[in-house]
Amino acid sequence: MNGGVNSGVANGEVLLALSEALVEGHPETIVAARARVAREMGAEAMVDAVGVASNFERMVRIADATGIELGEFLEQASAEVRSELGVSRPEGWGA
Repeated sequence: MNGGVNSGVANGEVLLALSEALVEGHPETIVAARARVAREMGAEAMVDAVGVASNFERMVRIADATGIELGEFLEQASAEVRSELGVSRPEGWGA
């Protein structure tokens, strides 16, 4: 997420602001971002955008809960962060 880059997506700036608000999780910011999407794109678009974000969150939780592997690319890309946080698979996972 880089607000300084034009994604080429219609209403990308508005949608990015909503995405950032949802990730940050501050209720006031979320309410303002949802209102902006509804004002600039319409209420149906706001419901769709929040639904898409919610679906991604759901999928991540399911993947985490079932132990789906990261895959080689994400395994390598996240190695440093996981090391700093001390996050790893439990001993014997997947054996």
